[in-house]
Amino acid sequence: MAMEDVLDGVRRIVHKWVNTSSPLISDMAVGDSVIPTRASRRFQVNDQVMLRDASVYETGLIIESIDDDTNKITLDSSVLNNWTVSQNTQLIKTINEQFVQGIYIGDPDVIPRYPAITVNGVSRSSEWLTIESTKERYEIEIGVFIQESTHESGYRFLLNITDVIQKGLKRNIIPLINDYDIIPLVEDISEGDVTITIGDAEKVQDYKRIMIEDEDNFQENWILNVYASGNPSYGTVVHLADPMCCSYKAGETSIVVPKRFIYNSWPATIEYGKIHKGELLKAAVIRWFAEEEEMQFLRRGEHQLL
Repeated sequence: MAMEDVLDGVRRIVHKWVNTSSPLISDMAVGDSVIPTRASRRFQVNDQVMLRDASVYETGLIIESIDDDTNKITLDSSVLNNWTVSQNTQLIKTINEQFVQGIYIGDPDVIPRYPAITVNGVSRSSEWLTIESTKERYEIEIGVFIQESTHESGYRFLLNITDVIQKGLKRNIIPLINDYDIIPLVEDISEGDVTITIGDAEKVQDYKRIMIEDEDNFQENWILNVYASGNPSYGTVVHLADPMCCSYKAGETSIVVPKRFIYNSWPATIEYGKIHKGELLKAAVIRWFAEEEEMQFLRRGEHQLL
């Protein structure tokens, strides 16, 4: 696996945690305090959030409780505006009422806007794990930068956003890394089903592990068998090892087929300090590692000269 694939995977994790948002699925009126969202899984109690539609926004809202079964989020105060689905109202996580301005691969000398995050490859090492496989270890630094200020709120922003990132990395111990395929779901899935119908058999023939996810739910599963549905134009039936934990709709669900697997990762250390990048910045650095088993199919009797 190239380091680039790992960096892209980590940036995807960081982005979805620091830029968490979810649309409303029903309208809210002035005085309401319960937000009916499509997905609540990346919000947490005491998170600061805002509501925004095409023209107005409302900030300073704090999450009091979350019902993950219904995706309803309760605030510690009532909203001051009417919010509608037709205006594409979004619930958005904020940190000290600020937003990350950019997430960059590498360690650029000049960053145009702050606050900013960098995802930088540090090292890759390899050692034998079994007779035909090696352990590939990747070391990455995730930097969080804000402009130097005497205001306490700026430093609190640095601490809080660093905490959000490390929590997201801990929730993704087995991150999805390139290379992977995404296959459409052909038929709705009901809770308890052990078979699903997908649109492409070839992409699952050589890989036994799949991930089923939509905006609300996620489940990993193992493939026991793959066979034709009886109508070649209809799709392919996949027999799964475990019953489905919830329902999924065709057209709204992705079947992800990973071709590589990180089996271990962790944000091992966090350091806080200051750094110069054209100007003095407050900074935090999260040092994260990932380990992958890589098969080494060595050719016996390889020529030495010709």
